[in-house]
Amino acid sequence: MDTSHGTARAAIDRTRFAQLTEHLPLGAVEFRDSSGSTNTELAELATQGSAGHLSVFYTEHQQAGKGRLGRAWVTPLGSSITVSVLMVPDDSLSIEALSWYTMLAALAWSRAAERVAQVPVRIKWPNDLLAGEFKICGILAQMVPVGSGFGVVVGTGMNVDQSRDELPVATATSLRVASSRTIDRTELLAEYLKELVNLDRSFRQVSGAVQMPLPGFDGQSLRQMVSERLATLGQEVRVEFPDGSTLEATAVDLADDGALVLQDAMGQRTQVLAGDVHHVRRADGKYA
Repeated sequence: MDTSHGTARAAIDRTRFAQLTEHLPLGAVEFRDSSGSTNTELAELATQGSAGHLSVFYTEHQQAGKGRLGRAWVTPLGSSITVSVLMVPDDSLSIEALSWYTMLAALAWSRAAERVAQVPVRIKWPNDLLAGEFKICGILAQMVPVGSGFGVVVGTGMNVDQSRDELPVATATSLRVASSRTIDRTELLAEYLKELVNLDRSFRQVSGAVQMPLPGFDGQSLRQMVSERLATLGQEVRVEFPDGSTLEATAVDLADDGALVLQDAMGQRTQVLAGDVHHVRRADGKYA
């Protein structure tokens, strides 16, 4: 039990978690007190055939986690929710549809965090979540071989119980800081998985068509729901590419393949995919 911030942090209650998720069609559920990387460990299980669709791997302490572009992601013991989920397409989904699981996970987290912590959470393209203008969650999705095909492991790290002085950078926050109260991590993890399962089920029912209304979501499509929560839209952004070139334009839309649609001062539109960019920041330098 970690007491570095003055009070003991409650561990995720595995018995209660099992009770809260018993109605969900989860695959294998693996827990480790400590893990180098939940994504790496779940990917290995998937490759070995030991994990199927909606298998879950979570830990209290991730020691060698990586974010997008290989950046290190390490948090104090018991302060975050670090979880990876394996998504395996069936006949209703194309491999291309798997590219939307980063946004699907982001939407699931934003809905879960708002319900449990009562903190408005928005999505920053391509793979972060924000509370206000501060990063609260990072997402890393990676393709993995599963049987004769491929799946995607979606790893997420939600900052929950860090104090301000425990956050690694000034642009980060936690649900504790944003809400000024203690958050039940067991309930929050279960709620995230509930949202993820429901979104995944509906996404498959429309065969991964992001422009089609999702059953059970008030006639909204996945693209609509993500766009409504996308803090990047409407912002003047600066896109940095791996070759050192940059582009400044207004983010105006999401394309059907998940690309961010940018429009420059002359009205010219450009689409950029997550895998094509190094950084996307607001033109005024703020994180959002």
